Amino acid sequence: MTQPASEALNLARAAISILPVLLFLACLVLLDSFKLTPLRRVAGGIAAGCVAAVVSYLVSGWWLGRWDRPLGSLAVAPPVEEILKAVFIWWLLRTERIGFMVEGAIYGFAVGAGFAAAENIVYVGFLSGASLYVSILRGFGTAVMHGGATAIVGILAASWVHRGTGAGAAALAGGLIIATGVHIFYNSPLLPPVPSVCVVLVGVPALMAAIFIRSEHALERWMGEGFDADLELLDLISSGRFGATHAGQYLQSLRDSFPAPVVADMLCLVQIYAELAVRAKAELLKREAGLASGPDAEVTGRLEEVRHLENNLGPTGRLALAPLLAGRSRRLWQLQQLMLSQSG
Repeated sequence: MTQPASEALNLARAAISILPVLLFLACLVLLDSFKLTPLRRVAGGIAAGCVAAVVSYLVSGWWLGRWDRPLGSLAVAPPVEEILKAVFIWWLLRTERIGFMVEGAIYGFAVGAGFAAAENIVYVGFLSGASLYVSILRGFGTAVMHGGATAIVGILAASWVHRGTGAGAAALAGGLIIATGVHIFYNSPLLPPVPSVCVVLVGVPALMAAIFIRSEHALERWMGEGFDADLELLDLISSGRFGATHAGQYLQSLRDSFPAPVVADMLCLVQIYAELAVRAKAELLKREAGLASGPDAEVTGRLEEVRHLENNLGPTGRLALAPLLAGRSRRLWQLQQLMLSQSG
């Protein structure tokens, strides 16, 4: 084979092994109708995946030298690779940059896509004599498997944190176990290469479709729940009629247990929660309509005011106020994620 023909074949191998997973990721980003995932953060996920692939290559290479290679590909490589890919998801959780399951899916798939792209480039270099068949298997099978496995980690972690159970290592544990299991199954000889690729090409899109449909329905329910109640609450507070309601009477009863300034802070906090809950829904509607929206200094200031008031109330005051904030705290948390997605 001539030198130009060999170079063209290597270029074709690289394209086939990389482009499918990147095109799949692009489709996921386009399907995000509420534009919850900034492109710069998706690009960061791809870069993090590339870094994870380099580290994994060094770590796995060291470990595999001490294991029988077939056994090492099942017992060593999958957990090492999945843990390294999950580091970026863990960082997003710790910095409160994931608020919806669809974000976990896209960011997770982005990390997996970056990992697969870097890994496949290395394989193209080492397997320069291999046929296009190997590149097709890696591009449509292994690469999509990597993206889907890390997407599972992101989805389950986002769901865990959304339920208010924390953003620590436990939020990643369930997803990592499943992702590692999927990875081991894919590497195992239980299925020949072609059926394995077919399972991946059917299973991963089906999983992503289910997550996007569920997320869209959840957002629509969230946008509909309590909207009228929030507007009514704001009207009652501004008109001075809030004290005649059950919520107002409950707040007045707290004067026996808390100083008057603290009770006033409680009322102010209830009002801000309602205002920001309405604002969160408006922000999502703007995004769905394709309207650009940048960071809002007013909203940022109100969020700072919420944190200041909550600190003033202390744990006991926040616990006493919890019945009046039921449901609204979730909407405020979602708004914080929307603001963070604008700022980076």
